[in-house]
Amino acid sequence: MVRRAEDASCPVLVFTVDQHLPGQNSETRFKYVRKDTRSCIECHDPENRLKNKRMFDHANLDTYDGAYRSKMTWEIIGKLRQVTDMKIVLKGIVTHEDAQLCLEHGVDGVIVSNHGGRAQETGLATLSSLPEVVTAIDGKIPVMIDSGFRRGTDIYKALALGATSVGIGRTYLWGLAAFGQKGVERALELLRLELQLAMMSTGARTLKEISRTSIGNSMHHSLLKR
Repeated sequence: MVRRAEDASCPVLVFTVDQHLPGQNSETRFKYVRKDTRSCIECHDPENRLKNKRMFDHANLDTYDGAYRSKMTWEIIGKLRQVTDMKIVLKGIVTHEDAQLCLEHGVDGVIVSNHGGRAQETGLATLSSLPEVVTAIDGKIPVMIDSGFRRGTDIYKALALGATSVGIGRTYLWGLAAFGQKGVERALELLRLELQLAMMSTGARTLKEISRTSIGNSMHHSLLKR
């Protein structure tokens, strides 16, 4: 799959490390489990569900042991380096220590992420984790962030705390589900407008002029208490 991505001219490989195991006891989902017990193997057969996905065409799934990988180690980065020339970005870095290890293992970029979707409840919000990761990376590689960004003001705060860029998920998906491409375009317009308003209210004429001082000392110190 990595080689196929590279052959398709993909310049960067994002490797997700932020959810090794199911992260929550999904009580609500259990309440609404399907009660119809008739067979539905066309789309719910656990043995063949991956084979029905085109992204796994021609892939050897004999050693596949499930969607969650609790056995991941830093050796995986070395293995990826052996099979691809793409830049490697790790998604799911939330601590100073792991950020330093990313530098030691030659990672090309990190994404501060807790996977989203309530996958890692009760842990630190990514915005709270961002400052220590930025400090550890010290400008050597890009530090991106995602998980829970809904408004332009959220984006502004992340940029102020040192993020290189901000990833969004549900915001544009809601627009897509409601109005298709126009919905996505409108969602992006709203985010851009809110970011611009936040910049104007703090006197930042460019993205480079967004600084930590503009988000207030109380917020800055609370995020850095760790």
